[in-house]
Amino acid sequence: MSGSAAAVAESHQAVRGSQKLLEKLAKNGGMPSPQDIIKTFNLPPSVKIPNWLIRGIPPAYLTLEGTIQTPLSEVGAVVERFAHLNDSAINLKVFIRGIPVPDWAQVVVSNSHVGE
Repeated sequence: MSGSAAAVAESHQAVRGSQKLLEKLAKNGGMPSPQDIIKTFNLPPSVKIPNWLIRGIPPAYLTLEGTIQTPLSEVGAVVERFAHLNDSAINLKVFIRGIPVPDWAQVVVSNSHVGE
């Protein structure tokens, strides 16, 4: 096996973290339903997912951009679920929302390849 072929074969076997879950969600090129996302990432049932985009074709690197809306009481649980993926490419931005009293949060989830 040539060096590049061995590297490609090794990279296919080394899929982990968010890439493994994204491959599961992106089956047949279709977009997962909010219920599928909640189930796959074990998110609290009270969250809403207004947008979720997976780009890329397995076994290539998949990119994720999504938004999760959650009550303030569930923000810790949502962040914890993504932190337990053990994937250093996961980026989370948490925005606290609500007028006049903050009562919900918007969590923006994305992943980026280390080399990009």
